[in-house]
Amino acid sequence: MTAATRVRIAGAGAVTGTPAMFPAAVETPNALVVAYSTVPDGWPGGAVHVTRSLDGGRSWTGPAVAAAPHDGEDAVLGAVGLARRADGALLLPVNAVTWTEGEGTAGRRLRLRLLRSADEGVTWTHDEPVDVDFAWPAVYGRIVEHRGDLLWPVWGKLREGERWRSALLASTDGGDTWAVRGTIGYDPAARLVGEYVDSGNSARGDDVEEIFDPEFRPHDPTDGFTETAVVELADGRLLAVLRQQGVGGDATLAFFRAVSADGGATWSAVERIGFSGMSPDLLRFADGTLLLVSRRWAPEGSDVQPGVEARIGSPDGLTWGDPCLLEDPHGTRLTSEYQCGYPAIVAEGDDAARVFFYSFLPEGGGRYVAWNLLRHDGEGPDATADHSDVSAGGTQSLHK
Repeated sequence: MTAATRVRIAGAGAVTGTPAMFPAAVETPNALVVAYSTVPDGWPGGAVHVTRSLDGGRSWTGPAVAAAPHDGEDAVLGAVGLARRADGALLLPVNAVTWTEGEGTAGRRLRLRLLRSADEGVTWTHDEPVDVDFAWPAVYGRIVEHRGDLLWPVWGKLREGERWRSALLASTDGGDTWAVRGTIGYDPAARLVGEYVDSGNSARGDDVEEIFDPEFRPHDPTDGFTETAVVELADGRLLAVLRQQGVGGDATLAFFRAVSADGGATWSAVERIGFSGMSPDLLRFADGTLLLVSRRWAPEGSDVQPGVEARIGSPDGLTWGDPCLLEDPHGTRLTSEYQCGYPAIVAEGDDAARVFFYSFLPEGGGRYVAWNLLRHDGEGPDATADHSDVSAGGTQSLHK
């Protein structure tokens, strides 16, 4: 790749205290707005909070509750999906979660909600269920405005008893009604087996304290395509990068890609992109090149340093540079894969991006939301550098 595909870390800082994870972020004319969840995977008691910065990320407001469980619900969960429509309205997808005691993940049920804000994230409305013909829809990824339609990535089970699939919902009326437009990826025989599965925590939903363990890693026995990021390419097509478990028998959590030329109704056959990871997010820079950020696959016992990484890709998403490991602003050297993840990108001009992600405070302090400022300008370390031992801080001071 050419020098123009380099990315460097130009600053790092913290947004929140703990517990905070699965951030979603957007920039408005007057603020940076970050939403985050207080528990993972719909554990009981979880809510979605929002904090705002009016000074470019140097300071943040005290968090406000954007979504909390309604009567009969156990938790609310969000992930990466905050978006801003062309008319300025903010859209925040969340899941309402209920558990049936004693049934484990088989008794966990999800419903969709889509919150809106007309005042740059200060207040939120439309906190009502969104009904679609999808049995178990999990939110992930920001809504994309494409050729007048709104496209909403989800994953889960279209029908009870199936493997997970990645799919796209669509609205042609500004978000008032939604329908399933197409499946991005599905493997009815997907199955992940081995030590990686056996060493995970069972997703019981009845032990809230376990989520604060530094080694906590949930595992759901269902397999298939899950979290998916979608971006519009310079030529108008849609590119999707998909996380998966056990697709085609893969045990390395390899990323897959697919492309759509008809607004998400049909997709090319999924194919591997050459490396593994989880919780992807995508951005297209002004010159057409792509930024992909994700959690590293760093299984216990490997020599891979856990963390969140960034890669620069060609405009068609076929070629990707080597990873640049993002900085933990507290200088924590992570020891477990699930201590970090779920990066959400906010564009900062034509050639820079601010990436929000969760990381882990030292001494078992729990998960919190951090940010790195990345510059795509051909200066500094190449994206081919690993940066595994880089010190935290960057060129901008840390602010809580």
